[in-house]
Amino acid sequence: MNNRQGFSHRANTIVITLSEITQEFSEPERLRLQLSPKVKKKPLDIGSLAYSLRGKNKKFHDDQGVPVVMESFVESRRELIVRLLESFVGQRDTTIASNFYFIEYFLNWLNAKGYKELFISSKIAQQAYREYIEHLKYNIVNKKWTPRTAVNFQQGIIKVVEILCPDDSHHILAGAVKIVAEKGSNPANAYHVELYRDACLAIARQCRSFLLNNKPYPIVVNIGGYEVVGFPSRNGWLGPFKKAVASYNAAERRISTADEYDVACYKLGRKELSKSDVARALASAQANLNSANKDERHWHRLQMAGLAAKAYANLLLLITGATPTEFDQFSHAEALTVEKSPIKNELSAVKFRARGKKTLYNIGRSTGLSLLKEYLELREWILNGVSHDRLFFGMPPVTENLSPIKKFSEFATSDSIFNFYDSISGVFLDPQVPRISPRKMRKHKSIGMHATGVSSSAVAISLNHTEATNQSTYAEAPTEQLEAEFGKFWEAVRHAAQVVRQRGERASERIATGAGHCEGFGFPTLTRDLGAAAIEPNCRTQYGCLYCEHYVCHSDGEDIHKLLSLQFVVDALRKFAPDASHAEALYQELSIRVEFILEALAARSSVVQQLVENFRVKVFEYGELTTFWEVRLSRYEKMGVVF
Repeated sequence: MNNRQGFSHRANTIVITLSEITQEFSEPERLRLQLSPKVKKKPLDIGSLAYSLRGKNKKFHDDQGVPVVMESFVESRRELIVRLLESFVGQRDTTIASNFYFIEYFLNWLNAKGYKELFISSKIAQQAYREYIEHLKYNIVNKKWTPRTAVNFQQGIIKVVEILCPDDSHHILAGAVKIVAEKGSNPANAYHVELYRDACLAIARQCRSFLLNNKPYPIVVNIGGYEVVGFPSRNGWLGPFKKAVASYNAAERRISTADEYDVACYKLGRKELSKSDVARALASAQANLNSANKDERHWHRLQMAGLAAKAYANLLLLITGATPTEFDQFSHAEALTVEKSPIKNELSAVKFRARGKKTLYNIGRSTGLSLLKEYLELREWILNGVSHDRLFFGMPPVTENLSPIKKFSEFATSDSIFNFYDSISGVFLDPQVPRISPRKMRKHKSIGMHATGVSSSAVAISLNHTEATNQSTYAEAPTEQLEAEFGKFWEAVRHAAQVVRQRGERASERIATGAGHCEGFGFPTLTRDLGAAAIEPNCRTQYGCLYCEHYVCHSDGEDIHKLLSLQFVVDALRKFAPDASHAEALYQELSIRVEFILEALAARSSVVQQLVENFRVKVFEYGELTTFWEVRLSRYEKMGVVF
């Protein structure tokens, strides 16, 4: 706050709640609006909008309100405050907070541009609107904002215009071309999602096992082809993406020796310490290790528990595709019902943007249910007798001087996922892997379901939005997939050119596929004697191979194993697909086609018949699929398509 310019805090402000905003206030410039502490701890200083000279507090936690120049009070702005309060009726706290932020930014811009009286006439209002849109476009051009961000700030001026000029708002807003941002975000790279999921799974399960079994430090978390070793300190996680800490020997899972400490300091470029300082540092590290191994609720164990809980939250977000607002609502009581019920496998929430519509998110009866059961055990350990209504919750900051935790806050999914990524990136996860937001998780699930042939209506139902929304925002394929598809297209073009040059001088080379063998890869052609088929031949998916003229099946163990593995995956899709009628129409004919070919092969000789029976037992009783179909089935399970 700059006192030399005359800024000061108003001493007579009144803090009101949402239940009081419909009352009449003779001096609205005194009002401050208190929202839920989960959304905003400090009251929104809505009354300060009545002043054309507004400052900032030096301290972030200062809750006296916005400092203003008292002489800059503009009486005509009282109407804006009153109407703004009226517009908040029925809105959620989060919506009010974001709207106020955008409106406040716009009012500050108006103040800086000298618009003391907001909108004296429609002409001036339109002039201000044009200038503000140019300001937003300037920020886009100069890479300060993305178009999506600018559109959000654009809502601030639109709201003010609609409030103060309800009759002329349409004509005022038509005076400048609105900024339009592309819907949604770019799809996540499938490989990055796999790496992120593997890291979450390792952190969740291995840290949970470490805590529930009170295992001794150091903890070793195995993630794919590398390990992360954890010691009980603020910088105790050591792995391939993080520089070593001098006090620890991660390779041998112990505290460093004095000589090792000196060598590590030299490599890290730190100044050389005296022998007494080194001895003191190593003694402290050993004391921390001993303390953590004696205390099953040591502060570092509780910190690790919070990390594992967020990892479980990420995994369930990937499976359900829920929005952050709905994920926050999942209740503990309902999760217990899902855990114990033989048929219920859905968590419910209310979708506020859909006028309070109840939504259901399927976690499945396999991977999702196992993760939920594991998390519930970890949840009980964390709460340690304290109750909480929600399935997930926020933990207070964990410090060395920790008293038993007795209060847990509401879970804020977006913030928690954001902070979780910051915690694991460069430690458990390659820093080259970008942040996977909840929206990207939803889009990844949608794209995966589309890729498996699930109907658009079923995908939309699974993600609790309309089919139109799914097609416009959630069906965009990632760049890598598009590049691969174009690559296959040009590969087919080159192959066709080669075939034309050869002019039939020799037959195409027979190649192996996931369903058997092919004599004309890249040129799928529907077999004439079959007529129409539910699945068109497609060299990319392998499902339509059995309807293609170029398909060849050998009566040996290799191709029989491929056919039975294909039938196993097809039956799984038929059984667990969200849209049962669509799945039956799509895959029933294919399953029959597989059985027809197998019967034809078995009829050739008793040897082939025995091969078919042996591989049928291998596939359907022991689950031993070919590598191709094992990978395909695993991908469907991870995306929640089959369970």
